[in-house]
Amino acid sequence: MKNEIFSKFYSPLCKAEEYKKGLFIEVAGQIRKLSSIPKVDGSYEEAYITWARDSLYRNYGKDFTRDTIFEEMPVFDGETLVPSHLDYQPVIGRYLNTYHPLKYQPMTGGNWVHIEELFRHIFGAQYELGLDYMQLLYLKPMQHLPLLLLVSIKNQTGKSTFCDFLKKVFGQNATGISSEGLRSRFTSTWINKLVVSIEEKLFGKEDEEMIKRIVTAFVGQSEAKGKDSVEVPLFAKLVMTSNNIYNPISIHEDDTRVWAVDVPVLPPRIPGAPDFLTECEKEIPYFLNFLQHREMTTQCEDRLWFRHDRIETDAWRRIVNYCRSNVEKQTAELLLEVMDYCDVDLLHYSIKDLLRLLAYENIKADRLTMKQLLLERWQLRHPNNVCRYNLYMQEGGGYRRTSVTGRCFEFSKEFLQKLTI
Repeated sequence: MKNEIFSKFYSPLCKAEEYKKGLFIEVAGQIRKLSSIPKVDGSYEEAYITWARDSLYRNYGKDFTRDTIFEEMPVFDGETLVPSHLDYQPVIGRYLNTYHPLKYQPMTGGNWVHIEELFRHIFGAQYELGLDYMQLLYLKPMQHLPLLLLVSIKNQTGKSTFCDFLKKVFGQNATGISSEGLRSRFTSTWINKLVVSIEEKLFGKEDEEMIKRIVTAFVGQSEAKGKDSVEVPLFAKLVMTSNNIYNPISIHEDDTRVWAVDVPVLPPRIPGAPDFLTECEKEIPYFLNFLQHREMTTQCEDRLWFRHDRIETDAWRRIVNYCRSNVEKQTAELLLEVMDYCDVDLLHYSIKDLLRLLAYENIKADRLTMKQLLLERWQLRHPNNVCRYNLYMQEGGGYRRTSVTGRCFEFSKEFLQKLTI
């Protein structure tokens, strides 16, 4: 495809048969040949292969290369990376755009029923938000988006099918990597992509921090073997799949970079029915036409486009709650126990009160930990004024109420229940 596109910018092309088979270009002094590389699925992927000049002489002859290839070969000062799907430009100034054109272009006159089935299955009640996400990938590739985390305790749910579908749509601008590939310092295979899918195995703390950094960073370091590291624009959208529904990645209450989705098991398909992904691929041109003209249901309300409460899910809350510290979990559970025993929906405790309450249950915590929990993690209002409040403390196997004066925090049952879902 790039060969056809370049022909519009550089003509006439060399008439030699060998030259027609692969377009030669020069980038920053390097000779490259556009080659069709066969893949295991029988398809071909176009990529530029660097050739040494003496290899050109041996294969094409000095006279031929000097008089034909070198004279008519496009010359670029270097490479740039500018993603675009509706207004793709292979050449920008004197720089070669390393972002790839899409294989499929919008077409009218067809339907996309299989793609609709896939999106409704993956996103469920958030189907329209899922379409917004896809529309942003297509129309606004530079827009940062949250990490899309697809989780299911079972296999055969369509998580991998969805990632494969994204690769079909965005072609060489989408790839998949393992956790080992994420850790590698050689990032050139994925850091310049639009969509990067990751199958979660076991992530360490450094891996998780890197993933979260990629979601919001504007630049990254691209490094290939034998080459220096260079700074590149970073617009990768991460899609992570996992069978761990409780702790695929550590996230906290104030972390809005993750959109977690529970994916159900796929319904059984009719025996002998056409391959589902193949049917989806046939519908891509009609789907792109739909995305190009669809009115989005959301506007940009956050650095990652979606206001977090729009994409907050039970899956996200479950992961957040699982990742809470023991002190945090035990504090919330103990306060709910007091509420149930005393039949109240509102409690008041100072930090000193809470430490006494926890100590009675042999739960170890200090003042600094409790202050960070209440003010930073739970983001409760700091008690500036002295007031009189009812204090419930353990006594004789139950809780006794006393009226005391001090600076206290307020805890509602609704708030605490969200922490223990």
